[in-house]
Amino acid sequence: MNLLAELRRRNVIRMAGLYLVSAWLLVQVADTVLPAFDVPEWVMRALILVLAIGFVPALVFAWIFELTPQGIKRDADVDPAQSIAPQTARRMERVMLALLASAVLYFGIDKFVLAPTQPAASANGVTATPTGTGAAAASRDKSIAVLPFENLSEDKANGYFADGVQDQILTGLAKIGALKVISRTSTQRYASRPENLPQIARELGVAHILEGSVQRAGNRVRINVQLIDAASDSHLWADTYDRTLDDIFAVESEVAQKIAQSLAATLTQGELIALAAKPTENAQAYAAYLKARVLFAQVAGSRQHLDETLAAYREAVRLDSGFALAWAELARVAFLTGWTGVDPTGDLKQEAQQAMAKATALAPNAPQVEMTRAIDLYYDKRDFTGAYALINKVKKALPGDPEVWSYSGFLARRLGLWDAAIADFRRGRAIAPNDPDIPYHLGVTLGSIGDCTGAQAEFDASLALQPDNPAAYSLKLQCLWMLGDLSQAASVLSHAPDELPMASSLKGLQALYLRDYATASQLLRKAIASDNGTQADSSFSGYIPAVIDWQLQLGIVEQRAGNIKAAQASFAEVRDASTVALARITNSRYSNIAWHAALGLSLAGLGEAEAA
Repeated sequence: MNLLAELRRRNVIRMAGLYLVSAWLLVQVADTVLPAFDVPEWVMRALILVLAIGFVPALVFAWIFELTPQGIKRDADVDPAQSIAPQTARRMERVMLALLASAVLYFGIDKFVLAPTQPAASANGVTATPTGTGAAAASRDKSIAVLPFENLSEDKANGYFADGVQDQILTGLAKIGALKVISRTSTQRYASRPENLPQIARELGVAHILEGSVQRAGNRVRINVQLIDAASDSHLWADTYDRTLDDIFAVESEVAQKIAQSLAATLTQGELIALAAKPTENAQAYAAYLKARVLFAQVAGSRQHLDETLAAYREAVRLDSGFALAWAELARVAFLTGWTGVDPTGDLKQEAQQAMAKATALAPNAPQVEMTRAIDLYYDKRDFTGAYALINKVKKALPGDPEVWSYSGFLARRLGLWDAAIADFRRGRAIAPNDPDIPYHLGVTLGSIGDCTGAQAEFDASLALQPDNPAAYSLKLQCLWMLGDLSQAASVLSHAPDELPMASSLKGLQALYLRDYATASQLLRKAIASDNGTQADSSFSGYIPAVIDWQLQLGIVEQRAGNIKAAQASFAEVRDASTVALARITNSRYSNIAWHAALGLSLAGLGEAEAA
């Protein structure tokens, strides 16, 4: 009791209350104000840490010292008859009451003004669905997937337009760093209005789903959207927009901002500016741009699709020569199309350079423009360091774009930054869980640093999404062969799809490692015979076809079996094919490396060591 009385006399208890109320109020105000000025998150964490550390020293200070008319003195040096501790206590109580009143006022403003629960009317008079208590709790998980929008237009050819609206809402959401947004490539497999939303949300790793529909008639567009809490299958927010085609971009931007608001995601000033920026004033140019983006997303190595995509982008910039994003993406598609080896005249490369120059002149700091410049540095100029620096800038502007993270992973791997590459691929995989390419490339990266166990898990994840991927099967088997696990390799081969390309060649390699040379020769010859002329077609592009590798392996098999004449014949075929391919390749700066390697190996097999 004496200690408690002494704590009261020295105002230590009042100091504790005053400190805690002041600290709480300061943290609440800082949490509201700091994000508006784009203050880094570490500042808030540092403030909380400093306040927590300062609590004990404040109590110690109150115990040791006392406020007197002559200033602060040690308590032991103050005559009890001259002590003004009771007056100080009353002042502290008044300050504490004022702070408590401020805290209650702040709580009321935050609860009923800054975050109202009542629905707000939309611009077109349609009222949003009210958000309940359960929805508010769910909104703390700031993750969302946007399902394909349903095309309600009478003209079903407008299907690309519905896909384009979905794509642009996703693009807007991907600019918001506080949100986890699942990529379009991972949501396209689902229906527009599925019945099993909780299951889809679990598969995608999100708490919220956005459904929508688009109906276009001439220049009029109606867009319906609804944000759903997937766990409870309850609507958090819904709206309908009746607009003209000229105003479609404003709708997409508004929807993205409303979603962020519904999920309590704080937008930085830069993100608000990026969402509000209108890419073009020409509605027809924007429609062509949407069509091009949808077409490009559907490309699976088809030159026809690439030509259609390029034509749509060309139409967009024809209609609006100041459309920077369309110029940037035209350049990007032209670069990638030319890089795949279907540009023997170099016309696409020239077009890409011109389009990139135009985009850079119009919007040099736009993230899409910087990404195109990075792709040019990566694929054409082979400036991996410069490309990586640009991509790292783009990651900050488009944190929800999995393609950006994949490119960053590719470049980090080129530069030997293995940990960074692995982290980039994992980040990309989190926002594109249904994309088989990302776990495949993560597996390649892990395998490259000798983590065959980790690589196998990633190849398995890729194969679960794309069972007929021969490259994933091949590299998984390479890992098992490197580990010497021939029995597991045999099990993998036995469960591979019958129609899997390269199945005979992979089984042939397994037989080679088992030293069953007769079976290996038979299987490799079967693979070579089933090639159907790939070798001749590929020699124009600079890529080395798989049949060349099979012929080299066949040469080794025949050597091991003692069939020297057959081995020499196989090596000679590779030598002749490589010589012809190297003579045909026009862009020899980097695309002839594999052919030179094949030629060297074939010459080594033929005993021409010096030439090899």
